[in-house]
Amino acid sequence: MLSKIRVAVALIVSITFSAGCISSQERPDSEEMYIKASALTKLSAAVESTVRYKNPPAELSEGELLVLATRHNPVLLENFRDYKLRVLRQERHSVVLVCDASGTHALLEDTGCTGPMDKHRWMGKSQPCEFSIDTRAVCGAN
Repeated sequence: MLSKIRVAVALIVSITFSAGCISSQERPDSEEMYIKASALTKLSAAVESTVRYKNPPAELSEGELLVLATRHNPVLLENFRDYKLRVLRQERHSVVLVCDASGTHALLEDTGCTGPMDKHRWMGKSQPCEFSIDTRAVCGAN
């Protein structure tokens, strides 16, 4: 009986330890996120320029718009190959959202109409991979 209890306790301890390791691995590395944030400001500026001045067809998918916007410098996309990228177009402005590889959790979000990085969404509570920036409020009507 005592040996069964010891086995059960050992099992609970190992599961708890494993769960702790897993959850700490899910939290993004802050240094990596700051580096990605810097790269994202360049990518979001390229997407903003494309949306604002090249007037791409509305039918373009998010991926096609990203490829079009980075055709001059594909490295802008290469920086995010292990992440899911999303693009939102609102009138003549855009938002680029970086999510984890599974597309479940938002990590970074930036508009191309502002200079600094807009939102470090990886900090704090986990947030879904959905847009939270309204370009009309951040960029203005133009």
